Amino acid sequence: MDTNKWKSVLLPREVYEQLYIVSKEEGRTLSGQLRLIFDSWVNENLSQKDRVYLLEEIEKKRLQEGRPRPEFTL
Repeated sequence: MDTNKWKSVLLPREVYEQLYIVSKEEGRTLSGQLRLIFDSWVNENLSQKDRVYLLEEIEKKRLQEGRPRPEFTL
């Protein structure tokens, strides 16, 4: 697994099972379902200022670790 692109996430078993069922019902992978949930949360909860801050912090961390630029935006 390319750890510059992917990370493991620990979930309680009951959350994993629900997420798994919902993702299969909606025709998505687990990572696709998590992305959808996260994007929805960002749109509902973060101001534009918060989004800019988040992207700046991601960029700082990326540069510190010498990783390539991510292919997503908020």
